[in-house]
Amino acid sequence: MYATNEIMLRCPGCLRPLEGSAVCPSCGTPVQFIQPAPFLPLRALLAQGRFGIGCAAEQNGDGITYFAFDEQTHKPVHVREFFPAAIAVREQGQLVQSVMQGCEAVWQDCAQNFMELWRKLQRMRGLSALLSVTDVFEENGTIYAVYEYMESMTFRDFLLRGKLGYISWERARSLLMPVLSTLGNLHQQGIIHRGISPNTLFFGADGKVRIGGFSIWQARTAHGDLNADLAMGFAALEQYGLEGKQGAWTDIYAFAAVLYRSLIGSDPDDAVTRRHNDRVMVPAQFAERIPAYVINALINAMQVFPEERTRTVEQFRAELSASPAAVARSAMLPQPQPKRPPVAPAPPQKRKKPLSPGLVFLRTAGFIIGGGVALVLLVTGIFFRSQLRDTFAALGRQNVTTPIVSEIVKVSVPLVVGSDFSEELKTELERNFVLIVTTRSDETAPEGRVLRQNLQEGAEVPQYSELVLELSGGKPNIELPKDLTGQEIEAVRAQLEELGFVVVLNVIKNDGAHAANTVAKVVQPKPGEYPRGTKVFLNVWGEGETTATAEEWSSVE
Repeated sequence: MYATNEIMLRCPGCLRPLEGSAVCPSCGTPVQFIQPAPFLPLRALLAQGRFGIGCAAEQNGDGITYFAFDEQTHKPVHVREFFPAAIAVREQGQLVQSVMQGCEAVWQDCAQNFMELWRKLQRMRGLSALLSVTDVFEENGTIYAVYEYMESMTFRDFLLRGKLGYISWERARSLLMPVLSTLGNLHQQGIIHRGISPNTLFFGADGKVRIGGFSIWQARTAHGDLNADLAMGFAALEQYGLEGKQGAWTDIYAFAAVLYRSLIGSDPDDAVTRRHNDRVMVPAQFAERIPAYVINALINAMQVFPEERTRTVEQFRAELSASPAAVARSAMLPQPQPKRPPVAPAPPQKRKKPLSPGLVFLRTAGFIIGGGVALVLLVTGIFFRSQLRDTFAALGRQNVTTPIVSEIVKVSVPLVVGSDFSEELKTELERNFVLIVTTRSDETAPEGRVLRQNLQEGAEVPQYSELVLELSGGKPNIELPKDLTGQEIEAVRAQLEELGFVVVLNVIKNDGAHAANTVAKVVQPKPGEYPRGTKVFLNVWGEGETTATAEEWSSVE
C-alpha cells in the first residue's frame, strides 16, 4: 500500500507541485477542477494506491489516457484505461463502467484484445523508438496499462514549429528511420499499429521520435462495433473496410504518408478520395531536393490498393536506402496486374487498372532528377489518367511500377581509416553517406582515430548508403606514474594532464629543507590504472621559509 498520496499535492493537469496555490502556477488548472464523466475522478487511486489519476489527456475508440503520478517511483506516468465509449458508460464520480445491454460479448472480446496488445508492448520495453510500458493490471472491472511519461510534443507540432513546416530528407531520415525499425520489430511480434500519423509519433526533449497512440484493431477499422479512430490522410484504404486485408502494409502506407508530410509540408489526400481521384503530387521545388530513390520508395509504399503496395518494413527500408539488392529485386520481379471492378457505379466489366495518376506523377518527379527528362511539372491542378498514360507511353515505359535503376546516384567510397575524426570530416562524409559512428577502446591508437570502415575504399555505392566508422576511444584506463615525489611540479602537471588526469594542487609550508615547487606527496589516488578525467591530488612544497597557512593534505574524500 502506498500511503504518500503525493497526487493530492500536485496539479492534476501537469503533475507539477501546487505549492499551496489554488490555481496551478505552471498550467493554470484550478485545484478544485472537477473531471466530468465518463472520465475517472481526479486523484482517484489505482493499484492499491500506487497510481494517482490526473486529468484525461486523450480519448479514442477503445480507451482513455490519463496523466498520472506513480507514488512508488515519485514520477509522472501515463495510464491507459480500457473504456470503449461506443458500448460503455460511467456515471459522474464513479470508478466502475457499465456495459450497454446486449454488448457484453463485444466488450469481453475487445477487452481481451486490449490486454494482449498491452502485455505484448510491455514485453517489448527497450526498443529505441517505443514508449516503454511498465505495468498492465485489472481493476474496477476493466484493464489499465501504465507507460512512461516523456516531455514531448507531437511530431505534427514539431514540424509546424519549424520555419518551413517541413524538413529535409537528411533530417527526416535521422528522425524517422529508427521509428521504421521499431515498427518492423512490432510487426514481428504480431502488432499492427493502424494509427501511425504525425499525432501518434512524439518528438522528445532528447531529440528522438517515439511511437505512441496504440489501440486495438476494432478501434482502427471503420464500420465495426467501436468508434473508429482513423487519421485522415494516413489511414490506409483497407481500414475503411472497402478493399483488402490489413497487415504490415497498412502501417507502411501510414508511415510513408508521414514521411511525405515531413518532406512536402502538407498531408496527402485521404485514401477514399484517392481511390476515385488521386491528386497526390510532388511540387517541382521539392522534387529537385528529394533523392529519386526516396520518391520511388514513396510511390511503392503509398499505393492506394493494398495488393500493389510495399509489403514489408524490410523492403521499404531497403528502398529508402537505395539498397542495390532491393533495386535489383524490384527490377527483376514482374509487378502484379490485378483485376478489380470499377470504383464508380457502372456495369460489371473487366479492366486492367493503371497506376494511380498521383503516384505516376511522383514517378515523373523521379525521372526529372535521375534522367534529365524534360517534363513540365504542374504544381497545381489535376492530372487526368489519360494525360499521364500518354506521357509515359511517349517515354516507352511499359511498367510504371518498376523502380528506376538509372536514377540512383553513385558515389565513390573514400579511405577514412587512419584519419582523425573531426567536424570537418564528419560534414564532408554526411554529404554523401548516412554516417554511423561507433567507439571501442584501443591500446595503440589515439582517441578519435578511425580504426575501421564497413565500405571498401574506391567502391561505387548508392548515395546515402550507410557508412559505419569505428573510432578509437583510446586506452580504456590510464596508468598513474609512480615515484612523482621530489619532481618539479610543472613537469609533473604537464605529464599527468597529457595522460588525461586532472591535477589538483595544495601548496604546503616549506621549512627550507625542501626544494620549492616540487611534489611533496601524491595524496590520492594510489598508483594504478584509472579512467580519463580522474583527479590527482598533490601536496607541493612552497617557497623556502614560506609563511603560507595551507595545511598538508593527509586524505581526500
